[in-house]
Amino acid sequence: MKMLLARFSFVVLIALVLLPTMAVVVDDWLPISPEDMKLTSGQAGGANAVILYHEHTSNDNTDSRFEYYRLKILTEKGKSWADVNIYYSGPEDTVEEIKARTVAPDGTVTPFSGQVFEREVVKGRNLRVRAKSFTLPNVAVGSIIEWRYKEYWDDHHARPARWILQEELMQKHARFSYVPYTGSRGIRTEHGIADGVFFVRIGLPEKAEVKRGINEKMDLELTDIPAYEEEEMSPPADAMKMRVLFYYGSRSMLKPDDYWKEEGKYWTRSVEKFIGHSSRVAQAAQAAVLPADTPAQKTAKVYAFVQGLQNLSYSRPLSGEERKKENIRENTSADSVLEQRSGTRDDLTRLFIAMMNSLNIPTWAMRVAPRSQVFFDPKVPDWRQLGPEIAVVNLGDGKDLFLDPGTPGCPFGILSWSRTAVTGQRQNANGGAELVNTPEPRYSQAVTQRITRLTLEDNGTLKGKILVVYNGQEALQRRLQGLKTDTAGRDKILEDDLKSSLSTEAVVHLAASKGWDTSEGPLSGTFNVELPGFATTTGKRTLVRTAIFQVPGRQAFVHDERKTSVYFPYPYRVVDDIEITLPAGAKVETLPQVKPVSTDFAAYKHAVKLDGDSLEAHRDFAIGGFAFPVSVYRELKTFFAAAQAGDEEQVVLRTGGN
Repeated sequence: MKMLLARFSFVVLIALVLLPTMAVVVDDWLPISPEDMKLTSGQAGGANAVILYHEHTSNDNTDSRFEYYRLKILTEKGKSWADVNIYYSGPEDTVEEIKARTVAPDGTVTPFSGQVFEREVVKGRNLRVRAKSFTLPNVAVGSIIEWRYKEYWDDHHARPARWILQEELMQKHARFSYVPYTGSRGIRTEHGIADGVFFVRIGLPEKAEVKRGINEKMDLELTDIPAYEEEEMSPPADAMKMRVLFYYGSRSMLKPDDYWKEEGKYWTRSVEKFIGHSSRVAQAAQAAVLPADTPAQKTAKVYAFVQGLQNLSYSRPLSGEERKKENIRENTSADSVLEQRSGTRDDLTRLFIAMMNSLNIPTWAMRVAPRSQVFFDPKVPDWRQLGPEIAVVNLGDGKDLFLDPGTPGCPFGILSWSRTAVTGQRQNANGGAELVNTPEPRYSQAVTQRITRLTLEDNGTLKGKILVVYNGQEALQRRLQGLKTDTAGRDKILEDDLKSSLSTEAVVHLAASKGWDTSEGPLSGTFNVELPGFATTTGKRTLVRTAIFQVPGRQAFVHDERKTSVYFPYPYRVVDDIEITLPAGAKVETLPQVKPVSTDFAAYKHAVKLDGDSLEAHRDFAIGGFAFPVSVYRELKTFFAAAQAGDEEQVVLRTGGN
C-alpha cells in the first residue's frame, strides 16, 4: 500500500529500511569486553572475521536510520573488512555523522580521520544507488574495528522497515529497532488512513520475539546469528535470509487475500485511467497494422511500434533543466506517451495495451514481482513486492500471450527472465485483479549457437573465426547490458563473454556484430581468435580436444554438498558446430566416442568425426529447468561431471613419419 504523511501529495516509495535508536552514543563508543578482545579465529569456528555487535534502527518520525557495526579481525584475510562501503539510495537521502575507529590488540585506539569517498554504484532513471567508502587505519589480526553513521531522507514518506537479519559474517549480538510514525497527521494509504503497523517474520528461530513497546516501537534482539554463505548459482540472497517485513495497514484488512483484492481494485483503476479511450491511440494502432492481418500479426506489429519509442527507464537520467529543454513531461495517459513518443517502461506497456484494446484484441495489464532479488509472498500484504508491468494478450485461441513491451530489445513472445515463473496481479474482466503466475521459461527461448572454423598450426596453436549467435533470452540480456555503454563497451561485452566460455586462454578480437538495437532476430558477433598452445605434442603424437568451450555453469558443482537450491536465471541451450583443419600430413589415430548423457532436466551430446583433412565436432548442451532443490544436487553434479569428462576427450594425431 502507498504511504504518505497526510498533508503531502502522494509519491510511490520503496525503502531500504532501518535507523537509529542509539541516542546514548555521542562521541563515546560502547565498552569492549575482555572476552571480545581475546577472541580468536579458532574460537569462532575458523572465521576470518566476526561481527561482535550490530545495531540497526529506523525511525519514521525523524526520517532517519542509524547503523552501528563492531567487527573483530581474526585472520589476514579478514583484514579486507577494513574497507567499508555504506550503500544508500533515494534522491533525498544523505549519509552523515560517520564515525569510525580501530582498536589494536593491545588496546591502542586509532580514530578514523581519513577521506570518505562517494561513488555511484547503480544509476538509472528510477534507481540510483550510491556508496560512501573509506578504509580504517592500522588494521591487524586481532584488531577490533567499528563504525557508525546516520542516514536521513526528506521525501515526507514513511519507510516501513525491512529487517534483513543475516550478514556475510556471523553476528555475536545484534539489536534491531523500528519506530513507526506516531504523529497527528497519520499515514495515508490508498486504502485510507492506516491505524497500525504490522509485520511478517520469515525464517526466524522460534524463540526469537519481536517486541512491541511504547508508541508501537518494535524491537528484536538476537545472539549468534549465523552468517549467510552465498553459494554459486543460488537464489537471491535477500529471499533466503532471515527477515522481518513491516507494513502500515488497517486492522480491518489483516487477511492478505482481502488486502490483495482491494489493492487490485485501486491499481486497476489507475491503469484504466491511464489507458483511456483515445482516438489518437486508435489511429496509431490502425496505422501500424493492415486490415488483412491476423490478430497475432497485429499484435506483433503493435509490439514492434511500441518497442521503437524512446524508453526513459533505460536511458540516462535527465536533469530538470534537460527535461525542460527537451520539453519532456511526465506522462499521465497513453495519449501523452504517443504524443511525446517516449515514456517509462510502464508507460510504454500501458500504451501497448491501449493500442491493442482499440483493435478489439483483449489485452490486460499485469504487475509482477521480479525474482532477481526477492520472491513474492502472498502472505505479506504489501504492494511494494510488485514491480514492473507486463501485458497479457488473448488471441482467441484459449491461451494467453505474455509480452514485455516495456523492456527494450525484448523479443516478441517472451518475458525478461526475472518476470518469468513469478506471481503477479493481473487485471480481470470484473474491474479488479487476481494473483496469477507468469509462464515458466523454456530452454528453447535461450539458445546460443557457435560456429567455429579454426586451423591447427604445427606449434599447437588454433587460429580462425568464431561466429556466436545469441537468440531469445540470451540476446535480450546482452542488449540490456549494451544500453549502459557505448560501442566500445558493447564490443567488450561480447569479447569478454567469448573469452569466459573458452576452455583455455585466448586472444579474442570482435570483427563485427549486429542485432543490438532491435527486439527482433538474434544478436551476433564474429570474432578472430587465437588459442596458443591448445594442442599438446608428445613425440610424434599430438593431442587435441575438440570441445574448445567450457561446460557452462560448471562452477556451481565443485563441492560434494550443497546448502541451498541450485538456481539458474533461466533454462538454456548451447549448440556448437566446430571444424578444425589439421596440419598437412597429420593422421588421426584415435577419435573419441563420447557417450550422450540425458536426464529428466538436462541433455548433452558430443559427436566427433573426420572429414577429409578436418575434424568436425557437433556438441549440444541443454539445461531444461532453472530451480533445482538440494535433493537433486548430486544428480546435477553427476550430469555436469559427465559433460565435463566428455569435453575433455581428445583426438590423437600422428604428426611425423610412420
